[in-house]
Formats: sequence, C-alpha cells, structure tokens
Amino acid sequence: MKTKNVFVDYGETGMTVELPEKAQVIERIDPPALKDPEKHFRKAIANPVGMPPIGKLVNKDSRITIAFDAPPRSGIPRRIAIPIILEELKKAGVSEENVTLICASATQRKRTASELRANLGDDIFNKFYPKRLVSHDCTQNLVYLGQTEYGDYVEYNEAVTKSDLVFYLGTVVPLNWGGFTGTGVVVGLGSARSIMSHHSEVIAHPDSFEAEPHNSLYMRHKMSINNQIEKATGKKIFYVDACTNSKGEPCAVFAGHAPEITEMGWEEGKKLFRYPVEQADVMIIGLPATDVYGSPNNPLLMLTYTAMAFRSFVRKPPVRKGGVLIVVSQCNGTIDERLRQSDREVLKLFGNSFSVLDFQDYKEEYLTREDMIYRYRNCNAYHPIHPFWLFYEDQYVLDHLGKVIVFGKPGAVNPGAVRSVGCYPARDFNHAWQMACDVTGNNPKTLVLPRYFTRDRVQMDVQ
Repeated sequence: MKTKNVFVDYGETGMTVELPEKAQVIERIDPPALKDPEKHFRKAIANPVGMPPIGKLVNKDSRITIAFDAPPRSGIPRRIAIPIILEELKKAGVSEENVTLICASATQRKRTASELRANLGDDIFNKFYPKRLVSHDCTQNLVYLGQTEYGDYVEYNEAVTKSDLVFYLGTVVPLNWGGFTGTGVVVGLGSARSIMSHHSEVIAHPDSFEAEPHNSLYMRHKMSINNQIEKATGKKIFYVDACTNSKGEPCAVFAGHAPEITEMGWEEGKKLFRYPVEQADVMIIGLPATDVYGSPNNPLLMLTYTAMAFRSFVRKPPVRKGGVLIVVSQCNGTIDERLRQSDREVLKLFGNSFSVLDFQDYKEEYLTREDMIYRYRNCNAYHPIHPFWLFYEDQYVLDHLGKVIVFGKPGAVNPGAVRSVGCYPARDFNHAWQMACDVTGNNPKTLVLPRYFTRDRVQMDVQ
C-alpha cells in the first residue's frame, strides 16, 4: 500500500504519522484578514443593521455595558471595537465613568487580571480595571426574565436590565452544536441554572448534532432566549460580531440586532469555514497541548475536543455509523483540580451511568455545591456544573462510532484514563491502525483533521 507522511497536532511538538496515500487530509487555507479592519469596524458600528445608530440610543446619563467573549477567543476585534464604541458614546455625551466592561465567561472560570490585560491590551485594561472591568458571575447579581416557549429558564446578569444599552462583542467561528457561534449574551451572561436549561439534553438531542444552523434545535433555543431577554427588558442588544481566522484576525464584521446580523454571520461563516469532504470509515484527529478548557491530559477534555471536531459537520457525520476515530493525544490522566474542580467526581458519575442522560439526578447538587461555588467565585475555578455540558456533547461520539482509539508517544498515554471516558488506548499508531482495521476491514476510507485546533477549524460539508 502506498503511503504518505502527515504532520498532526500532538502536545507541544506535533507528530508525523504514515497514512494511506488516498487519505483525505483537510488543510484549509486560512481566511485572509481584513486589510483595514478599523475602517470596516467603524463602518459597521456607525451603520448597525436592524437598530438605530448609537447616538440615537443613548444620552449623557445613559449607563452602558460592553460585554465580550471570554479569552481565549481573540482579543484583536475587541481592541478595535471598544475604542470606536467609546468614541461614539463620547460624541453622544456619555462619560466613560458610565461604561462597564464584562468578560462574558458563562460557567467557565473567571479570567485573571493578566489574561484580561493580554486580551484587551494595556490601554483598555488600565482605563477600566478593576472597578469597571469585571468577569461575569453565573451565581450572583442576576435577574429573572421569565421563560421561553421551549421552557428555558431565562436568568441573566443584572447588567441587562440596569444598563440603558448593552453591547456584546462576539465571534463567529464554527460551532459543534449547530453551526456557528454568535448571540453571545445567551451563554456568556447567563446564570448556571439558565445555561443548564439549554446546555444539557438540548445539545445531546439528535436535532442539535448537525452544524447547519437553520436545522439546529440548539440554535432555536438560543434565538428564543435572546428574544425573551429583549422582550423582558424592552431593549435591543447591540451586537458587534467578527469572523476570525486562526490568528484571531478579523475577516468580516457585522453590527446591529441579533436576528439580522446572525444570518449575515452564518452566511459569511459558510463561505469562510465550510470544506467538502467524503464520509470516511476512519477519521484521525490531532490534539494540541491545550485549548479552550485546558489540557487534553484530562480525559474528559480529550474526549470533548474530539467531539468538538467530529461534530462540526453538515449533511451527515464525517464517519459512517460504526466507524472508528483515532485520536493523537498525550492523555496521561492529569486533571487540574484547582481549576477543573468537579471533573474527577463527574468522571466517576459517568463510570457508574449507562448514559449521560442518567446525570439528571445530580444536576441540582452540582448547581448548588457551596464549597465549589466558593472556589468558582474567588479562585478562578470552573463552576461545578461545567463538565456536565461536556459529557452531553461527548455522548454522541461514543454512541455513533464503533471505537474511539487514543495513542501518543511511548509512555505518554494512561490506558486507564482513556478507558474512563469510554475510549480504547493504543501503544502507538500501528497498534491504533490495526485496531481500527479490525473494526472497519482493511483499506478503510480515511479522513484526517491534522491541525483542527491550531489552524484548520473547519465545518465539514460531508458528501
């Protein structure tokens, strides 16, 4: 069999694997950045879609909130947009003392001062921190805004009612739960209980698997919640959403009311991120040393990153039912219990459950664990409910595939840790390949996402 060498993500170093010559290797050309991004942002912010310009929405006494996606989402668009918004507010007579910035971290850990400085830049950080640059707290300073037609519990940061105008600076990139990110207030400023109502069974539902946003149950929930927030407050949220490339540079920008600019962002996202592939028998994914939630040494995060990549598809799954996924990862079982404080306990729940849907009985406990909530509020730990969302999205991969096989360099993989999340450890690539062929037969059709997390975060259009 003719072969070729493919370089894939693996920890800090990467790894070269020898694959069949006919393997599909997805190496998308990174979208180009806007040539004059400030010009594009100024034009978009001055001409918001579906709502009046800033000068007609505020007066000199207005209280303003500017919320933004939490790091590691790129800070480049924020560093462009925030000064422009402040200029427009100043023209309308609004003092900067009336402006508060909120890092919209949902149930993730609150970001440290150094992380916020690195994301926003020295000028913005020094101007607002600490009194007027804060992280969202999903457990306190909240306001109840009713329920949606889906029964979602709508409880949000009190800034959405106390502010005369709320800006949200978001990002449009591929999302494994229904297409693309956007309408960031819905997740970023929600309470833990509110997020639970649309982040549990909803993301595990078959109608949320495909990444076509118009077909996604999860996306319908998000838009319904955004509508309920605006209905309850009587105010539209002013969104500024940017599509970004792998360097975090803006490729497109949209500003205005969510329903209108969300559609615009989706259409641009399809152009920038969709990539045609053929359905395979075996898929290979490389994982870097870390990503948004931490290191894939943690078996839950290893499985979650695998699911994030696998579930970014439209039409049909990238691997046939009963096929195999090979994960290149140094999963040694280490869990950062200072930050990801409930992961080990929830892994035990998973080991004693037939399905993540059995987690229902434990939701309330982890929503209200006082010891862990203290560390969430004061020690930059994740809220204890956070690993529930991860398992809900991961279950689909385990159910759809015949095997998920994990290998790394000699001594790097902890077999027990891999097995704890329903996966199969392999000694090396040859061992993993033979295990895969035992399931699929020889000469399987192979698809490779070599650098999904570091360069090629695509949305697979599976033919």
